[in-house]
Amino acid sequence: MATTTIRVSERTRDRFAELAQATGRSMSQLVDEAADALERRVFFEHLTARYESLRADSAAWQEIEAERAIEAGILGDRSS
Repeated sequence: MATTTIRVSERTRDRFAELAQATGRSMSQLVDEAADALERRVFFEHLTARYESLRADSAAWQEIEAERAIEAGILGDRSS
């Protein structure tokens, strides 16, 4: 795996060093995990914002609700 250097504040570096010590993971692994967590958070923030905009559009929201009703009926038929 290639490595590179990134600049962070001393406070952030110290926080990662403390977390590495406490968890037994490398600081690099912790940075990877932090990036993964941030990606998930941003994804769900965008997803939530899109659903909020759909809810504001009553026609679009009714279409979604109709699709959900169809899907629920199909799933209900399969589980019987």
